[in-house]
Amino acid sequence: MTLDSIGVFGSAFNPPTCGHLDAIRQAAPHFTTILLLPAAAHAFNKQMLDFRTRLELLQCFIGDLPKLSCKVEVCTIEQDILNKQPQQPVYTYDVLKLLSDQYSPGTKIRFILGPDNAQPEVWKKFYKADEIKQQWGTFVVKELEAVRSTLVREQLQNFYKNDGEAHTHLHQQLCKMLTPSVLMYIQQHQLYLS
Repeated sequence: MTLDSIGVFGSAFNPPTCGHLDAIRQAAPHFTTILLLPAAAHAFNKQMLDFRTRLELLQCFIGDLPKLSCKVEVCTIEQDILNKQPQQPVYTYDVLKLLSDQYSPGTKIRFILGPDNAQPEVWKKFYKADEIKQQWGTFVVKELEAVRSTLVREQLQNFYKNDGEAHTHLHQQLCKMLTPSVLMYIQQHQLYLS
């Protein structure tokens, strides 16, 4: 019997992009399940849409995923931890420890890192970074699709400000950066206006 292997992919998902999709595609062959963990409170104090809205965006995103060799699920464990200790930060180490307690002892859990977080100067900022690598291990994806949520938010703000040819061009750019359901949800709810 094959043991389960869980890939834990944490991000703000503000919004989920084709860059996230590319990371999932790279990681999928190595895991039986990938858990998408939206940050409840960003460790580096980045501003984000509210948690519920980002969960809805992630459900749209998962609905758009192509057929993969593993399951992909949203996990709200960070919000659960934050609800229990609202005045304390939610650390990746604590999330992985709690997930380890929830799965059977033979389950292999690894933390999926994008190349930005894998940079030594960023990785060392993670609470108990060395212990995470030793206890669970990491899976580092390459940036094959250079699509960052920050760029998407900037493009969306330009999209809302423009009309005519500029509007059409920006929409085409956004279609390359976001999955169809995510883009539709963002536009229907006019997210990231400011």
